[in-house]
Amino acid sequence: MIVPILLAGLALILAYIGSHRSLSNLQLLFVTGFFSIGAAMVIRPDLANRAAAVLHVGRGADLLLYFAVLCAVLVAANFYLRFKQNEQALTAIVRQLAILSPSHPPEDPSCPGS
Repeated sequence: MIVPILLAGLALILAYIGSHRSLSNLQLLFVTGFFSIGAAMVIRPDLANRAAAVLHVGRGADLLLYFAVLCAVLVAANFYLRFKQNEQALTAIVRQLAILSPSHPPEDPSCPGS
């Protein structure tokens, strides 16, 4: 009963990711491959155990956990790098704006020396 639900969930997530045009072809190929492997392991759970045996990992569930951690680190690094890139772009825009239109604070008559 859970297999059709998991496959439908994987297909919907892949369709959602694929519908955004912010991915390059290489990224879309990687994501599609990742989801295909996930679907294969949902359909045939023994594949995870065989892959774990080949890689000298105790169980297929452990192998999947290790790959999930690696993917999470990859996603976190990607978000961090994009955040830093956006921060640098915003800093450059604000600097240019400050140079092009310098604003002076209004003079306050209550301040001595103004």
